[in-house]
Amino acid sequence: MAIELDKDWPGLTVKGNEPKWDSTEIKRIAGELEESLKALKTPTQPPATSVAHAAGTTSPPLPGPPPGAGSLPDVRLQCAIGPAQLGEWLTAQQFAISVNTAYATLIGDTKGSGGVYSSLIRQYGAVIEAVLDIAKTNTAAEQANLEPGTRRDV
Repeated sequence: MAIELDKDWPGLTVKGNEPKWDSTEIKRIAGELEESLKALKTPTQPPATSVAHAAGTTSPPLPGPPPGAGSLPDVRLQCAIGPAQLGEWLTAQQFAISVNTAYATLIGDTKGSGGVYSSLIRQYGAVIEAVLDIAKTNTAAEQANLEPGTRRDV
């Protein structure tokens, strides 16, 4: 059974039985991936935690997170809670242990090592590098095929 290539795969076309890479399209796709990776790595402005209002009036609602919130630095900042935020009583201490375990699993340590979210960002970067390597290798192969001294007609 032969592997069938998806005819709608961006940057790839099939001519006859041979796949043909479009390096320009592959580089464009890598650029889009880099932009979304940047959003995962770039902190946003921390949201307001209080709003000023005139005495005797009801406090307006807090504005909520800014657009694009949820990057690794955002989650690292907003989810790092412990006994100082939760209190020292027994139930709060047990909850703080659970929160810290979840934080370590999701985020990792403060240096950015470990953690599922940190690993996702590292792997995403590796995918982008692989896509760019494909484009680079394809471009080099196409150029080599055009050089008269490297062609061999069989």
